[in-house]
Amino acid sequence: MRFLLISILELSLLSRGGACFAVDVDFQVYTSTYAYNGENTHWEQTRTTLTYFENFTEALFDIKFNRLIDVQLGVSLFMPFTFEFPDGVRVFPIVTSRIGNEDVQLRLGTMKSGRNLPAPIRDPLIDMTPVVRSTWGNTLIDNNEQYLYDEKFTHGHYEYGGSLDWFKYGKGELYMNWQILDTKRHRERFDVGFDWALDFVSDIFTPYIAVHYWHNGGHENVRLPGVPPMTENYTGAIGINSKHLSILYLASYNFLDRDKTGKFGHGLYLRGDIPITPDTNWFVIEPIIFVSGWYLNHDHQFISVEGDPFYRVPFYAGLNIKKEFVFDNGISLSFAFINGVFLTEEGEVGTRFDQTISFNFTYRIPVTKR
Repeated sequence: MRFLLISILELSLLSRGGACFAVDVDFQVYTSTYAYNGENTHWEQTRTTLTYFENFTEALFDIKFNRLIDVQLGVSLFMPFTFEFPDGVRVFPIVTSRIGNEDVQLRLGTMKSGRNLPAPIRDPLIDMTPVVRSTWGNTLIDNNEQYLYDEKFTHGHYEYGGSLDWFKYGKGELYMNWQILDTKRHRERFDVGFDWALDFVSDIFTPYIAVHYWHNGGHENVRLPGVPPMTENYTGAIGINSKHLSILYLASYNFLDRDKTGKFGHGLYLRGDIPITPDTNWFVIEPIIFVSGWYLNHDHQFISVEGDPFYRVPFYAGLNIKKEFVFDNGISLSFAFINGVFLTEEGEVGTRFDQTISFNFTYRIPVTKR
């Protein structure tokens, strides 16, 4: 709160001397309310069923000093409706500096979702919610490591780090995110990687490559019972990847403990985005097929610590149904039904039925004008 008051005072001074400082300042409010319910079988192979019913609202000042440099200052209030008020309510600072032009930019500070990584490598839930909750040991967090809403776990819609983005010769990003503070249970947790989509070749058949590395370190500190050891996870993708089509070869190498032998995995990921009645944009269906290299070698398993855990099974087939309403005044409303069947390593058939609804609103007003 003190930070926000100081920011408002500084911007008031800028607005009075706008001609002197020659800056553009906009005030923006963004709110996202969403519900996500996941139902599935074979929890030990995928994840437990889960429900998110939350809202986060951010208020920030967008300060443009010139066409090359701008800064965003603000806060975001996160409120989970599945808890009694004020349990679970959190505040995220938003401080982002950017320098760049139409070809390249460098960003430092608060990073807001939007990685161009396929779902097997980065779970879409990470972009939806500021706080990804722990479920089973084979998802984001070890089963014995219970990070609750009010603990300093920053992984989700808001991440803190830096990125170098380029928009010439395709769209790419080199990034690093710090996910958790130094605690008695951990020394560090971060991810680093890059993705590059050569969309100038084709909007649909877009050549694509990505490498993602996730690190969790705790050996240097006195480890409590149940705390994970030093863990490393390497993943990569190459092939075709765009909004409308994905044909990707995926590979991973996962070390539960860096001092021990890791596990290699790979697979083929196919995804389409098919609009029904394109003229009226009635809805979109998204067929998905994932086939793991487990069928070639039973010792292989594709594992992305941050990925959708349903792509760790030998075979997954999905048919998602999506609909989004976009209004002219910064309001959007979206629905999605995420359906799938999968096979376990024992040959058993599992099912997945997820439903989500999201309401987003953006309001932007000028404070000063050059």
